[in-house]
Amino acid sequence: MRKALSSAIFLIIMLIVLLSVLIPALLIFNSTPIYSSQGQIAGTGYQQLQKNEENQVFRGNPNIYYNSSLMPYIEFLYNSIPYPLNITQIYYFNGSTWVPALKNSILIAGNQNIYLPRAAFNQPILIVSSQANFYFLNPNTSVTTVTISGPAGKVPVYVTAFVINGSRVIPVSIQVILGANPPLLTPQFYYLNPGTYSISDKNGSVIFLQGYGLTATFQNWTIVGNGNLNSPSKLSTTFTVTGPLVLTAIYKAQLQKFTVVINTNNLPLGSTINPSNNNQVTLTSLNNTIPVLIDNKQYYIGSTGLQLQLTYGYHIIQFPSYYNITFNYTSANYKSAYNAMPIKDGILLKNGKVTIQGGQINCYQFTKLSTNTSKINIINSYTVFVDGNGKITGNYQLDQKYYLVIAENYFYFPHGIWASYNDTPVNISIGAQLLQVQVLGTNQVITLGNINNYVPEKIYFKSGTELEITLDYLLELSGKFTIVDVNNNTVANYTGLSSCPQFVIIYNLTNGYIYNPNSGNYGMYINSPLIIINYEEWEYGAIPNGGNNG
Repeated sequence: MRKALSSAIFLIIMLIVLLSVLIPALLIFNSTPIYSSQGQIAGTGYQQLQKNEENQVFRGNPNIYYNSSLMPYIEFLYNSIPYPLNITQIYYFNGSTWVPALKNSILIAGNQNIYLPRAAFNQPILIVSSQANFYFLNPNTSVTTVTISGPAGKVPVYVTAFVINGSRVIPVSIQVILGANPPLLTPQFYYLNPGTYSISDKNGSVIFLQGYGLTATFQNWTIVGNGNLNSPSKLSTTFTVTGPLVLTAIYKAQLQKFTVVINTNNLPLGSTINPSNNNQVTLTSLNNTIPVLIDNKQYYIGSTGLQLQLTYGYHIIQFPSYYNITFNYTSANYKSAYNAMPIKDGILLKNGKVTIQGGQINCYQFTKLSTNTSKINIINSYTVFVDGNGKITGNYQLDQKYYLVIAENYFYFPHGIWASYNDTPVNISIGAQLLQVQVLGTNQVITLGNINNYVPEKIYFKSGTELEITLDYLLELSGKFTIVDVNNNTVANYTGLSSCPQFVIIYNLTNGYIYNPNSGNYGMYINSPLIIINYEEWEYGAIPNGGNNG
């Protein structure tokens, strides 16, 4: 009996113990494991705080301005309810590395200025917040949208590059490869897990700053923030990251200078030449200089060249691919018919020579750069590498010639007829008649003649162009005219005059050709400047030569 009772008591006790173990176990295994999501929830909240701070700053709450004066300071200005901004550190670049400016973190909760060391003058700065946002500012700028913030659990790494030019710091873009990432240009942000990574500067040990005309040599990497750097003097190195940090590649500009003379070849700048050894014709250049871009700065080079002090290394010298030079065209080979030519409108007759001002344009094509020394290496048609004194020449060759054609009208009344009254000009070079010409071998039809009264048309045609006169327009001149006929002792009033084509004289500076509108089409071959004069006689109120009363 006692044995049976003891067994029952034992079973009851074991049941109680079993239930005390199984029930909590069932509750644990069937409940949501809250602890497993705590890290994710905390990370999400941290990321939201990062983003919220970003949004506040970029909306100007606060507006952050970096005043880089001799007493540099950062101005924080709120335009609405202040959003507290906890700044853990401010770095300025001292020409070789990032230097911390704060001993302790600062809470910005209202309008405030933070003064920086004098050494920060005219240097870029980085502001690091407690939310691991980095704000990059160049001197005298406001906060840009350049920040470092990324996925929760990742560490922000900012990679940038500077060239040190004396006391000046110049931001540059270089190509870097970080870890297994593809090549990217700095400045660049990466979001990494804590650990050790490799980084390589793929630009090599020498870079060229075209806008400054400087060549810079790699010096070292610097690091600021939570991590350390191995072999900082090598282009390819490794670094360890434990928290937000900034990696900077430092280059030093080469400041050694050399005397370099830059000139042109086969460009007649400000000189007189005889084309094709023709002693009857001289061309006087009206262009004394040619524009040239050297390291993105424009210079003007004359016939004696341009002397510059260029720093060691690469330079960009960009001559125009094509350049036009305008000449005064003077001919000593002319006929007596030139005595009838109007000596005006850019046409001069002096000492037995006829000069057409701007009578010819030569187009020259750039071919290559050349040098007189092995100390200057020609890389391509616009890049050189300077390692000593010497000369650089921009070579040109003649590509095409263009000749000036001057077209004007010459109106007159028959003998014994004249206008005693006219409210608009009627005589000599007035704009009331046009010649229609066709460019042979094409469908191009153009008109030649006065643009306005006493203003002849001036137009350039390519050497070898053939023009054919196809029509002499008959146009009426409107106005009020009183015409006196001395021959018949009559006076008549008209409200319009109509012209009667007589002939066209074409001067090509070697001969004067006469075109008669009744003789059919007439061709002109342009191998020198031309002067075209369209002679017209008034018909109404006048007696045309060989005609009847108008």
